[in-house]
Amino acid sequence: MSPPSKGDSPGTHGPGEPRAEVQTRWATDTLISIRDIRELFGLGRTAAYELTHRPGFPEPVKLSPRCYRWWASEVIAFTTDVRPRTAPSRRSREAGRAAHRPTPPNEPAPMRITGTIRVARSRKAS
Repeated sequence: MSPPSKGDSPGTHGPGEPRAEVQTRWATDTLISIRDIRELFGLGRTAAYELTHRPGFPEPVKLSPRCYRWWASEVIAFTTDVRPRTAPSRRSREAGRAAHRPTPPNEPAPMRITGTIRVARSRKAS
């Protein structure tokens, strides 16, 4: 195996990934930042970083010691894999909406708890 040339940049291709495949990937795919991931998932900063450390989330590409990016196609694939499992069902969405709707005048009022109110006993001094 030959030593890397000056044109090679560390972190641009992984072990076992052919150089031609990496070059075509650079031409067809884009790298996205944590800000793009936050917008894609609608998350805050902390939640987005927690998401990137979850099992199954794509590995980042390290551009510098403090700069990481992710392949857009891998993140999109992860999104399509996660969303069907976490999306609420239609029934639960409708139940949530119904709980916040005012009751129509022709329906009876919801049942209420009734009874006598007692004064709470005070605690005994120790």
